[in-house]
Amino acid sequence: MTRYNQTVSRAEFVRQRRTSRTPNRSAAKKPAAPAVRRVSSTASLFLPVEPRVDPRRRQARAGSGSRQRYDSVFTVSKTRVRTPGITIPQFNTRWVSALLTAALLFLLYTLWTSSTFIVTGAEITGNQRLGTDEIFASLHLSGRPIFAAVPAEMEAGLRAAYPDLSAASVRVAFPNRVIVEVIERTPILAWYQNGAMGWIDANGVAFPPRGAADGLINVVASGTPPQVPDEALPVYAQAYVPPEMVQTLAALYPYVPAGVPMIYDPQYGMGWQDPRGWQVFFGHTTDDIALKVQTYQSIVDALAREGRQPSLISLAYLDAPFFK
Repeated sequence: MTRYNQTVSRAEFVRQRRTSRTPNRSAAKKPAAPAVRRVSSTASLFLPVEPRVDPRRRQARAGSGSRQRYDSVFTVSKTRVRTPGITIPQFNTRWVSALLTAALLFLLYTLWTSSTFIVTGAEITGNQRLGTDEIFASLHLSGRPIFAAVPAEMEAGLRAAYPDLSAASVRVAFPNRVIVEVIERTPILAWYQNGAMGWIDANGVAFPPRGAADGLINVVASGTPPQVPDEALPVYAQAYVPPEMVQTLAALYPYVPAGVPMIYDPQYGMGWQDPRGWQVFFGHTTDDIALKVQTYQSIVDALAREGRQPSLISLAYLDAPFFK
């Protein structure tokens, strides 16, 4: 039986049958049947058809021997085929950042622990009374890497630890060099108060004595001099004695008898302890100091003629001297 490779819908098949039967219906002259609405089905009718054969396959079949080969074509729907998963790392910016971070951490660890960068000493200049080892110990840098050195902090630490330093400069250099330059204060006064002694420089800053210093003016104080804190200066640079008072004491010192200490009283000012047994004061300034000294000598001569022994003579005010 012959098969045809055609697909005919049911509507076309019915239409063909009607066409073949139309002459018989006309001859019988039958009344027309009422129109009936037919609804075609969406189903398809598959008729047997003869499969197509490619001409090339025919030639191949004709020329072949007893064995024949048939090629069949099948429609395969889309099917998901899962293959074995192989994870391949993709190097993006995060990978690069992670590698750079790891390399940086390794470099920092190497630099921090390498003996090449460990500080073992310092190059210190300008110190006269302070010892080199003492200054280096105050840096708190021995055995630490050079990267831990902060010059500004070390300078402030030196000034706070040693008020006798008027200036300090710290520099660092690779691989492990620390250069320290200091300037020590020059003492002018040896200030005695409440059983303790400290040195005073020209700016009035007090600091502990170290070693020996020549030419100091010894001052015995019965009280603390007036102080006006300078908010622009740190604590270690604040003046204990006003700089003007230091200048006054230095100007009055040449009139002091040899071997006699100078004295200071918050009320009467500056003077000295006379070897003859009394105290003399000239106020808080050096105004008319030469005339005051001359007046003092006149008062002493007058008291000696009268045979009187004073305990205190004050010439703070030249126009109103007094004794008691």
